[in-house]
Amino acid sequence: VRLQGGKNEFEGTVEVYLNGIWGTICGSHWDNNDATVVCRQLALGEKGTAKHIPFSGLGLIPVYWSEVRCRGDEENILLCEKDVWQDGTCPQKMAAAVTCSSSLGKKNTYGLVNSLPYLNRGGMTLHKELQSFCPILHTFKTAPVFTPIRLAGGNNAHEGRVEVYHAGQWGTVCDDQWDDADAEVVCRQLGLGGVAKAWSQAYFGEGSGPVLLDEVQCTGNELSIEQCPKSSWQEHNCGHREDAGVSCTPLTDGALRLTSGKGSHEGRLEVYYTGQWGTICDDGWTELNTQVVCRQLGFKYGKSVPESYSEGSSGPIWLDDVSCSGKETNLLQCSRREWGNHDCNHQEDVRLICHPDNDSHKLSLEILFSQSSPDFRPIQHFLMVYCISLGTLQVLSNCLMLSKGPPIRLMDGENKKEGRVEIFINGQWGTICDDGWSDKDAAVVCRQLGYKGPARARTMAYFGEGKGPIYVDNVKCTGSERSLADCIKQDIGTHNCRHSEDAGVIC
Repeated sequence: VRLQGGKNEFEGTVEVYLNGIWGTICGSHWDNNDATVVCRQLALGEKGTAKHIPFSGLGLIPVYWSEVRCRGDEENILLCEKDVWQDGTCPQKMAAAVTCSSSLGKKNTYGLVNSLPYLNRGGMTLHKELQSFCPILHTFKTAPVFTPIRLAGGNNAHEGRVEVYHAGQWGTVCDDQWDDADAEVVCRQLGLGGVAKAWSQAYFGEGSGPVLLDEVQCTGNELSIEQCPKSSWQEHNCGHREDAGVSCTPLTDGALRLTSGKGSHEGRLEVYYTGQWGTICDDGWTELNTQVVCRQLGFKYGKSVPESYSEGSSGPIWLDDVSCSGKETNLLQCSRREWGNHDCNHQEDVRLICHPDNDSHKLSLEILFSQSSPDFRPIQHFLMVYCISLGTLQVLSNCLMLSKGPPIRLMDGENKKEGRVEIFINGQWGTICDDGWSDKDAAVVCRQLGYKGPARARTMAYFGEGKGPIYVDNVKCTGSERSLADCIKQDIGTHNCRHSEDAGVIC
């Protein structure tokens, strides 16, 4: 952002830099709160006064935003609510302008130095004090030409498939190495604030033009995708099924995010309220709440993670006693206490893992893990080791349920909901002895496999004798465990059984 056309550096028309071109803001509803945010962002003082300049005196310059609605405490104008300009009519045909307080002490001088990467690209004349302080910075005169970029295929202007313009045509970006840092840059280049999230595997549909870029690896601090490390133009090994996308969710009260995890799909749950992110207490938290949160974040399903307290939050605890039915589309539709009303500490912050639903992956893994041929065992063993190395056994499949133990399957039943229970350990499927085998154990098995309703235990090789090792004996479930692994109380391979005692279930 910069100020242009004023009598000094503390006043002028507000201009923002998008797609390599400086543009203005429609002055409709432009007020002192908006002006204050701009002045603070440019380190030109803590107070700003809103002004309006006729478009007629600005020449041919694009209008990027309208209806900017800052509270006045935001760090920069990207965090304010606003509308993307839709080529409509700007009332009174006036552009947004400001006058900032003219006190520039040492603290503000430092802030202005930090703003220089943004200011100099537009060819602004530096403050005289800073020219003598940092003369080398005065040499930057022209703005770089940024690659035009757009979002396509989304439900609104804040999301879609990323498309870039090169050599006279629009094309897509491959999702190799695509992550939230890249999304942050795309959202910034488009002038869209809020929560930036990366999407892969043609989440917003497949494009029709060429794949123009691959291996984009932004740090998240760049002004445009042009400045990020990436492949040469049209150098890729991708198809349109790998088209990258982004969503730039506006920051409004009730916006959600997951932080301090391995990615945007996991971590501590935080909610946005009155300009600040805060946490949610786990009092009364259920899996139904988790499903609502993951759906709101764009995923299909998820699991809460009752981990021990690790990295704490220093922000407020915004919500407590949240209770959802599971049908809500937004967490704020669930019953809850008033904002900030709680009896918790940050050791009770909700933590989640969300996952996309991918039936093709699920089917292929279920087929793979159901194979008994020795040819498949090296692959099965590799996947098990890989899953464990990630710290979770969830790989988009019922046969790899989120648990601390190995996958299970049902064999030789009349349908997929019944059979001899087999467990995959050390690259080989084996059976479970029926000593102490009960309906409670069966209930855990059925739940782990994703089957609802009553569960019945079967003993004495009801579904025939298995052929692998007998891995487990004396299973003791209470019926509430998440996985069979939580019920195993003795060493793997320790038993006094024969395959005529293989355990089974009917779900």
